Amino acid sequence: MLKNCILVIDDDELICTVIKKILEKRGFEVVEAHDGDEGVDLFKQNLPFMVITDILMPKKEGIETIREIREVQPETKIVAISGGGASKNMSFLRMASHAGADKVLAKPFMPAQLNQILDELVDETGT
Repeated sequence: MLKNCILVIDDDELICTVIKKILEKRGFEVVEAHDGDEGVDLFKQNLPFMVITDILMPKKEGIETIREIREVQPETKIVAISGGGASKNMSFLRMASHAGADKVLAKPFMPAQLNQILDELVDETGT
């Protein structure tokens, strides 16, 4: 498992870019995927210690992606993000928690919110 690597899975290029900049500023190596299939493949190749994944994506959605990652590496920290609309957003994020996400974050979010989640999960792993 790569202790300094985080996989970001989101079909929105802008979201990936923003998250990547936040993570790289903190010294993390970032691998990007733009759908769940690509994300699971890159996860298996890189074995990052953390995954940040969108819920609503083409090809393979985030809930299934989370479950597959948990099967491969149960101790990986997973953050689920979703911008699926105000009312739907929370139900998608609740489903992600039940599927195995360690933390959830509604889009749009502020960098400070992502940084707080990173601090909590990094403290848990000792990374």
